[in-house]
Amino acid sequence: MKLRRLRLRLALLFGLVAAMLAVGPLLFWRSGQADALRADFDDQLIEQMEIVQRQWIAPGEPEVDFPAWQVNGREGWWNPLGDTDLEPPLITWAGDVSEDEYTSFRTFSQDGQQFTAYLNPIQPDQTLVTVAWSGERDAELAALSRRTLLWLLVLAVVALALGWLGAGLALGPTRRLVDGQQGFLADAAHEMRTPLAVITASSSQALNRERSSEEYVRSLSEIRSAAERASTGVNELLDLVRFDSGQAIPRLAPLRLDLLAEEVAASIRPEEATVHAEPGPAVIVNADMALLRQALDNVVRNAVRRAQSIELTSRIDRRMGIVEVSDDGPGFDESRLDSVFDRYERGDRSGGIGIGLAIVRAIVEANGGVVSASNGSGGGAVITIAVPLVDAS
Repeated sequence: MKLRRLRLRLALLFGLVAAMLAVGPLLFWRSGQADALRADFDDQLIEQMEIVQRQWIAPGEPEVDFPAWQVNGREGWWNPLGDTDLEPPLITWAGDVSEDEYTSFRTFSQDGQQFTAYLNPIQPDQTLVTVAWSGERDAELAALSRRTLLWLLVLAVVALALGWLGAGLALGPTRRLVDGQQGFLADAAHEMRTPLAVITASSSQALNRERSSEEYVRSLSEIRSAAERASTGVNELLDLVRFDSGQAIPRLAPLRLDLLAEEVAASIRPEEATVHAEPGPAVIVNADMALLRQALDNVVRNAVRRAQSIELTSRIDRRMGIVEVSDDGPGFDESRLDSVFDRYERGDRSGGIGIGLAIVRAIVEANGGVVSASNGSGGGAVITIAVPLVDAS
C-alpha cells in the first residue's frame, strides 16, 4: 500500500513537471496561431482601406462593395462609400483620431454581431473608415482556445500515464525486494509450522505424565526428526535467498558429471527404495561441483519419497552434458508439469509441498544449464538436468 501511494505521488510529480514543460511550447504555438488569424484579418481591413483610398482620390472609381465611409470629424458629417446598414460611431472615432495618428483599429457590435473598423486620418479633418465582420475570426480564435485546452488535457493525461508507468518501472526493484522479503517470511512460516507443531505436541505429550524410557525415546526421536526437518527447511530457504539475491556465484570448473551421479547414488541409501547410477561415457561439464551435487541430491531425495526404484543416467547431447533421474513412482500431475519447479508447487497428487525442486532450478540456471520435468513412457517421473560441456563456447 505504501509503495502504491509512493507510485501515485511520483506519477503526479512527473505529470506536473511534464505538463509544465509542455505548456510553454503549446501556448507559444497557440499564440502564434492566434497572431496569424489576427494578422490575416488586419490585412483584409488594410486591403479594403487601399481600395477606399483609391476611390477617395479618384471619385470616378466604382462604389466599394464593403462598409466604408469618409468622415469629417470637425464638421460632424460622413459620406458612405459603400452600401451598408451599419451605424458605427464614426464622429466619435474621427474626433479621437489625431492628425499624427496614422491608423487606428476600433471594435463595435450591432445586432449581436462583432465588427472591427480601420481608421486612416488622411487630413486633419478627414478620416477614411472601413469595417469588416470579425465574427468568423473570433469563432476561429475560440476554436483555437478549445483545441489548446483539449491538448493540455491530453498532455496531462499522457504525462500522468507515463509517470505511472515510469514510477512502476522505477519502483520495480523495490517492489520485488519487498515481495521477496514477504515471500521469505511466508515461506519460513510455512516451512516451520509443521515441525514446530510436531515438537510442541511430542514434548507436551512426554511432559504430561510419567512415562517409560521407551516412550521418552520415541518422543525425543519425533522431536529430533521434526527439528531436522526444520533445519533442512531453513537451509533451503537460505539457499533460495542467496540465489535470488545473486550472492551464490558458482565456481565453474571441469567436472565429471557421470561420476558425480554415481557419487550421489551411492550416498543415498533409503530403507524402502533403491538408487542406481547407470554407468556411461565420461561426461565432462563446466560447473560448480558443490552446487550441482546439491541439485542432484535434492532431485534424488525428492524421488525417494515417491518411488521404489530411482535410476540416474548420464549422456552427452550436442554441447550439453545430461543427467536424467527417473523413477517408478506415480509421476507428475500432467496439468502441473510446467510449475513443478515453482516454490510450494505440488508435482503430483501424493507428494508434499516443498522447495527442493525450486532450488534445483536455481542451481542449474546459475551454472548456465536448464532443467525440465516429464513423465516416463512407462510411468514414473523424469527430471532432466543439462549443463554445458567443458569445451562448449
